[in-house]
Amino acid sequence: MKLFRLTVILVFLFSIAHFCFAETGVFPKNIVFVTHQPLSGPAKEYSDIGKSAQAYFKYVNDQGGVHGRSIELKIIDDQLKPYKAKEEMEELTLKNDIFAVFSGIGSKTHQAVYPLLKQQRLPSFFVGSDLPEWTQPIRANVFGFMPTAETEARVIGKYITEKHTGKEFIIWYPEKPVYQRAVKVLTKELYSVSAKLLPGKAGRLSAEWQLIRRNNPDFLVVLGNYTDVMNFLKFSPQINIPMLTGHALADSRLPEWLGQKVSERVRVLTAYPLKIETEHPGQILHKLILSEYAPNLALNRWTLYGHAVAELMVEVLNRTGRSLSRQKAVSAAESITKWQGKLLPPVYLDSRNHLALTTFRVSRITYGRVSHLSGWIDGK
Repeated sequence: MKLFRLTVILVFLFSIAHFCFAETGVFPKNIVFVTHQPLSGPAKEYSDIGKSAQAYFKYVNDQGGVHGRSIELKIIDDQLKPYKAKEEMEELTLKNDIFAVFSGIGSKTHQAVYPLLKQQRLPSFFVGSDLPEWTQPIRANVFGFMPTAETEARVIGKYITEKHTGKEFIIWYPEKPVYQRAVKVLTKELYSVSAKLLPGKAGRLSAEWQLIRRNNPDFLVVLGNYTDVMNFLKFSPQINIPMLTGHALADSRLPEWLGQKVSERVRVLTAYPLKIETEHPGQILHKLILSEYAPNLALNRWTLYGHAVAELMVEVLNRTGRSLSRQKAVSAAESITKWQGKLLPPVYLDSRNHLALTTFRVSRITYGRVSHLSGWIDGK
């Protein structure tokens, strides 16, 4: 009889343990995430994001983890190729228990894996893509990290209204739907300023700059992705017109890319600190973490990104609690209001906003120095 009672108790205890850790990818001592990033191929510099995030997670694990669990991050090498991302993700999720996808990098690659994630109900935390489709409209289990064109446009519009009352300026933008929508968002934020629109057309950069020179605006707003903006600015003649653009060019190497005379006239949106902001407390911690946990990884824009997004993920897990589930983690992410990490600006997430980077400063980058020209501006 005693043996029977002992057997019943053991079966009950095992059933409780199974119930407590029944969520896929959650174990008594660890949580398993996966990310897809280009560890090899032409775009491999972006893989520093995942490597830096791994280093931060190891740092957290050595502090006791999150509610007693360590964080494990598996990295798929997708070479930034959609078909490869899909194949590798299918294989990995078949063979492993995964809690969620974390910081998948690339618009087309994440589009390729998303149907599988949706089928398996895998949350995707902080997608490394600026496509508005991830957060507009809200997808229940998806959170974006990179700002959309509309978010940046809203920040720029608010800044112009606050700082440039009575001025006249031109908005240059590629004739693409995403930037046409961004222009509408920007102009809705304007008061007591005059804006003219200059849609950019292929093969007409020289003519567009001639038109800008003739109009002689007080300043110029340049919208577009990295390639669009760089191509436009490289055609810039030697005219003393300040230019305001988004986050794509927020890099310490900007003076090298454009030359000092052009870069001095450019204002960009910045969020986490740049490499040259060596006295920033978050960057000091970042250097220490890299030296200890990723000594072969050189500090750069993408390692700072990786640390920043990993810090945000840890905050989500901290808020979720020991009893971890996917739905609880989603709800925890939606509870992050005006939270600011060691590297990130204030983050505002809720059930109506799943985009992390919506707060920026307007900054000027010169050789060895960053000058911030505004406080934090919320563009959500």
